Parts: sequence; C-alpha cells; structure tokens
Amino acid sequence: MKTLLWFFRVDWDPEPRNWSAGLRFMQSLFVAITLLAVPLASLAEKKPGEAASLDKVEVQGEVKPGGNIVAVVHVKLDKNWHLQSNKPSEPSFIPTVLTLSPTPGARANTIKYPEGKAEKVQGIAKPLSVYDGDFQISALLTLDAQARLPLTIPATLSYQACQGATCYPPKKLKFDIVVGGEAKPK
Repeated sequence: MKTLLWFFRVDWDPEPRNWSAGLRFMQSLFVAITLLAVPLASLAEKKPGEAASLDKVEVQGEVKPGGNIVAVVHVKLDKNWHLQSNKPSEPSFIPTVLTLSPTPGARANTIKYPEGKAEKVQGIAKPLSVYDGDFQISALLTLDAQARLPLTIPATLSYQACQGATCYPPKKLKFDIVVGGEAKPK
C-alpha cells in the first residue's frame, strides 16, 4: 500500500487525522480522470443525421468469372427517421444514391431502388417520396471472364436523413461489397 501511495506522491501516515490530504488528492484524481473520459465517450456517438447503417450485403447468383450476380444492400434506418427516395417528390430534395467504384474484374450494370413511400409531413404541401425503416437496394454486376476472385468493390450510399420537416446535411456511408464474402463498413 505504501508503494502505491508513493507513486501518487502521498506519504503514508498511519494516523487517521492526517489522511484528509491524501483523500482530497484521490478525489481530485478521480474527477480529472472522469472529465477526460467524457469527451472520449462522445466520439463513439452518432452525429446528427447519421441515421442509416449497413445491415449486410448479400451476393446472389453463382460467383464465377464471366457470371452475373446481384449484390443486395440491406440498409437499416433508425426509428423516426426517413430518407428521400432515389426519386424524390421535388427536384430540390437530395435523393438516396448507391455508387459503386470502378473495379477491375467487375462492371455494375443496373442499380434497382425500392419505390418510395408517400409520407405527408407537416409544413410541406406535397407528400414526400421517402424510405423509412429497413430497405434494400440491388446492384446487378457482371464479372469479367478473367476476374480474380475474391473481389472487393468499394461502395458509397449517399443520403440525407430527416425527422419530419427537419433535414440534416447529406451523409455518405462507405462500405465494401466483397464478392464471395460479406460487406465491410469503412
């Protein structure tokens, strides 16, 4: 015990009447550590508008060079949030878009988005075309005849999340589509 207290530069005094200085020091140390830990905990929290997350990517079809496959991206949306659909009801609204980076050995052919749901939002005259809850986007891919597997295709889901009529700055969710494996969030 004396060695531990020496580390904190508190001299051990067996008389209880002299312990108050050591206790005050330990309390101050505890407060300092707590104050340092609070900002670190806030780094793990989501920022406003980060309402979408990747649940999984499912690769359907026979994965072989020269073949066609479908990558189904499963998106989870936090409760009480919505995203504008890929075809928003107003041209000034920001659509949800899946982008696949060009990758040697694979070519994206078609990206299929779900139909948006009509949602009436207070303060906006026309119903919005939105995604809420969980939804899926499918990407038809053609693998080159000389494709070397496994293949990693970088992908980005661009979206703008809203709660009612309040929308937050657009976000980008980056992840990999691994042909023959699971998607990895970045």
